[in-house]
Amino acid sequence: MSGPAPVESILAEASQAFARQRYEEAAAGYERCIALAPRQPALHFNLGTALEKAGDLGRAVGAYLAAWRLNPKDARLALFAGAALEAAGRREDAATLFSIGDDLDPAVRLAKDRPGLDPEIRRRSATADRVMREHFTRLHERAVDDFARGVAQPGSPPALARVRAAIWVQTHDRPFTYRTPAQKPSLFYMPDLPAREFTPRQELSWAGDVESHTAAIRDEYLAAVAGGAQHAPYVEAGARSPLWRELRGNPDWSALHLYKLAEATALAKQFPKTLAALAAADVVRIAGKPMELFFSRLKPGTHIPPHYGIANNRITVHLPLIVPCDCEIRVGGNRHRWREGELVAFDDSFEHEAWNRAASDRVVLIFEAHHTDLAPLERAAIQHAIDARGRWLRERRVPER
Repeated sequence: MSGPAPVESILAEASQAFARQRYEEAAAGYERCIALAPRQPALHFNLGTALEKAGDLGRAVGAYLAAWRLNPKDARLALFAGAALEAAGRREDAATLFSIGDDLDPAVRLAKDRPGLDPEIRRRSATADRVMREHFTRLHERAVDDFARGVAQPGSPPALARVRAAIWVQTHDRPFTYRTPAQKPSLFYMPDLPAREFTPRQELSWAGDVESHTAAIRDEYLAAVAGGAQHAPYVEAGARSPLWRELRGNPDWSALHLYKLAEATALAKQFPKTLAALAAADVVRIAGKPMELFFSRLKPGTHIPPHYGIANNRITVHLPLIVPCDCEIRVGGNRHRWREGELVAFDDSFEHEAWNRAASDRVVLIFEAHHTDLAPLERAAIQHAIDARGRWLRERRVPER
């Protein structure tokens, strides 16, 4: 008496049925294969494609998700599952799957622009790009509207019009152009903010107080370095952009972080005078912690190539601590030579680059401040929108079925 037909034989028959567009027959064959080999993600994927072609989107989604659970690192599965979810009208779940896949592999959204790829992959990639753009644009607008209702101040919606019109560059759902030459923030763009390369000193009421602590801050930095504090390359070794080819993992441009992404490093406690000096400054803070605070060291002969920052709602502040001759920064069309103890603030969403042509290190303390044209209500609304986006990303979960 013969045993069950081998998986390979059933799979061949199912694949032939699929090729002949007999999708229900193919699906039945793939299900028989899965009964014999349930841990093979490719079989669940094949079942999903057959069911989707047969018009059974609900079961197709389940099959794709079963494949995903067996192989959660395969971004292609997110691409197919997301497209099936979108076709089934489950747009929130589709955005979730597409965004998780995009985190794994940017090709989820970029494949649409590669003519040599399978048209089906390109079609699904275009769907992923559209769904993500629509989702994140609505998420931002809802967050600002919710904030406006929460503050319930007379005239607050018009006051927040600039924030609501802000553009998340990588996920905006409508075409846009940057309004100012040489200003191209890569992540968050407020088109209606005044655009200036450097912020006039008279707009920074706290600048003089910070500068008065230059010597104490420099002493803390030198003591920490003498005590063994280690700089880390500013550009991580895994950076993909060819822009950073020379500086990728290179200590020629390095940093000593006290705060990073609003979290204190182990070094922060060694800098009480530095932190006290910034207490009254307009530092961008999240939950009371500086979003970013670090010492930047540029070794002799180092050039930081032209690049853009991520947002134009903040300005970058440098307090020069150790500056030999012939060190300068270009922001947009203007150049500036650092001078020890003289604070400089600029909008790093403009193209900028820096040089140390001297024979010794250049060291500056760097932190972020708010764009001086933003009202307190606008600053709070921006942070609320950023938090809403971050919360959605943290809380997203792959649907069960």
